[in-house]
Amino acid sequence: MAAYADDYDDSSDEEPASRPLPAEDRLWRHPSELGRYGTGPLLDPAAVRRHWLASQPSRASAWTAGLVGALLATGLVALGTHLASAITERFSPPGDAASGSTGGRAGGSAVPGRPADEIGATLAAEIASAGRAVVYLDISRGTTQLRCLGVGVRPDGMILAPAEDVAGATSVMVMLPDGTYYVGDVVGTDLAVRSASSGLALVHINGVSDLPVASLASQAPPGPRAIAVALQDPGGASFTVGSLRTSGATTATGQTILVDALETDLSTSDAPPGSALLGANGQLIGIVTGSVGGRALATPAWVAASVAAQLATRGSVSHGWLGIEGVTELGPPRGVQVTSVSPGSAAQRSGVQPGDEIVSVDGHPVASMTDLQGMLYFSPPGTRLSVGIVRDGQERVLEAVLGGQQ
Repeated sequence: MAAYADDYDDSSDEEPASRPLPAEDRLWRHPSELGRYGTGPLLDPAAVRRHWLASQPSRASAWTAGLVGALLATGLVALGTHLASAITERFSPPGDAASGSTGGRAGGSAVPGRPADEIGATLAAEIASAGRAVVYLDISRGTTQLRCLGVGVRPDGMILAPAEDVAGATSVMVMLPDGTYYVGDVVGTDLAVRSASSGLALVHINGVSDLPVASLASQAPPGPRAIAVALQDPGGASFTVGSLRTSGATTATGQTILVDALETDLSTSDAPPGSALLGANGQLIGIVTGSVGGRALATPAWVAASVAAQLATRGSVSHGWLGIEGVTELGPPRGVQVTSVSPGSAAQRSGVQPGDEIVSVDGHPVASMTDLQGMLYFSPPGTRLSVGIVRDGQERVLEAVLGGQQ
């Protein structure tokens, strides 16, 4: 199939039935998680404590408050213990559990040097915190209705969500973890067909100044085999512990190409579109925006932060434009065979011709059309690039100054 590097134009899910927690789960779930399974809004631990104290006789004393606080803390500790057990089971090779090992697979431990119980305790607290930034988006496209998740990224009502679900929406309703609904407006989308994008959209809800937000980490994402926890609903009451398969690889999913995607071993049912993906320390490492082979793909947090800023400022994301169409050449040499060059484009001005094979950009090898598209995504218009080509068996280096999106 032909791939393209010159087109950056932007282009049924139903809520799963709510079910009560099994009795054994109620013993270790954090109180803030239990409300999501009922018909009411998410329960805030502080609010539960205040309500409980207010309902007590006037002789209630300091020890009653301490008892309630202890019960809440016990739920959090028990959840951490449960997570530690799940982490140990997932990341330990056969036989380690019996010998008392708390995690780590040869060549790929969950978090080197950190025991699973410590990781579990950290995650238990951070899941409750990050869950407050997760929302539902009910989207209408004419007669089509669908629901996805989103993540609050700015207190003034800015939410990142999967662009594939949000694009073309005629109306958007946003439900916060407390059950309140707001009308949402689509600020902009970063979704391209046949070229690289983040797969994210920015939605704004009016009348909110204290939206809970997730911190979009700027550091590089963790490597393969690192812990990945997908939050499946507002409040984080439902979540699944998995791990990363690959990290930071531009990946094709359908007609969309996600830049620097995080590929997980979580199924799309365990990590539905818009799920917040947390790392071992509870930090947000990505937002689920696609899938490959039935496994969830996430746009990394550092890309999401840049996209949110650009969409909020101008409603679009700016990418450099080379102006070629091409296909992956399996080689040798392996690279991109140029099939056409757009008139007046950066490629034409630099001397690129149909039939050339692009094998590098700024000294970095180009193994596929997907590689090239990912490199161009992070290069704004006006960027000067050295493009290595092979023509008639001879290697050459051409200088190109990228244009704007076409």
